[in-house]
Amino acid sequence: MVKPSSFSPSALEPTDKGEGTSKTPSPARRTVQCTLFNVKFGAHRTRLPPVKAEASPTKRTRSQYSAKEDEAKDETEEPSKRSKPASSAALTTTSAAPEYHHRGPFHQVTRPEFCSTYEVEGLPDAEIYYKPDFISAHLAEEWRAELDRLSEWYRPKLKVYGREITQSRDIAAYSTAPGLHLKYSGHPVELHAPFPPLLNHIASLISSDDCLGSEVRFNHCMLNRYEDGSIYIGRHSDNIENKVIVTVSLGADRSWIMERKQPRKGSTQPSSEKVKKRWMLAGGSLLVMQGQTQKFYTHEIPKELKIKTPRISITFRQLVYDQ
Repeated sequence: MVKPSSFSPSALEPTDKGEGTSKTPSPARRTVQCTLFNVKFGAHRTRLPPVKAEASPTKRTRSQYSAKEDEAKDETEEPSKRSKPASSAALTTTSAAPEYHHRGPFHQVTRPEFCSTYEVEGLPDAEIYYKPDFISAHLAEEWRAELDRLSEWYRPKLKVYGREITQSRDIAAYSTAPGLHLKYSGHPVELHAPFPPLLNHIASLISSDDCLGSEVRFNHCMLNRYEDGSIYIGRHSDNIENKVIVTVSLGADRSWIMERKQPRKGSTQPSSEKVKKRWMLAGGSLLVMQGQTQKFYTHEIPKELKIKTPRISITFRQLVYDQ
């Protein structure tokens, strides 16, 4: 079981005790503060660009985007009874994202212990795994609050049946390096690079031998923010080019529905057996979709007006582009 540590990039405490120091910070003192930052967030954080004074610690650089790429949809998640929460004990990991080239190669989840333990049954022709206790609900809420303060949140304008509408939920998207592009519903997504420290930390936990396996890595991450149960995602399927899609749920529990696709009217394809499955995605859970899942199934998060608390989903993907 993964044992992630609590992660909260708060400001560094002053180290000046008033003993023989000047009012103007010296280069040596700045070096000490940098060292303290590395100790708190991990040595691999040094790959992030330096942050100027009084600038937002989460501000990223917007990468270029193109309308030539395939459309990519929203995020997802899945089922099972909630297990005993994972411990918040410290866990040392290396970076699971920026060290690797954004074009891959990418690998699917094959770790036998994970697949056999967390496989979701009752969905033929799909490869879906659901781990309800990836982290504790308490740590999930800490992470949600931290991600809620990111500066890159925005509400995109989408084209639906020829009309431009403003999406009901906020998103924030990141890539491991500049140059990746993403578009859905006619909207070129604002991609920022690299991953913020907390997202890189979470990716490291997922891409560890205690979870999916160290060979399973990602180059893109999409955050979706739900203020309450009135915010939802309609039925859809993601691009089949996404070899592995992993979603971590933070905050409120929300229902998740998967349904087998049926041939369109007038199609000569034979009808498939109707399959529909619904379960609750717990705060702190992890969902994996891979294989032919997107070809055969749609997924959605429906409206649930009785839910009054917020939720953030973190969806990591392996976006594959032509060389």
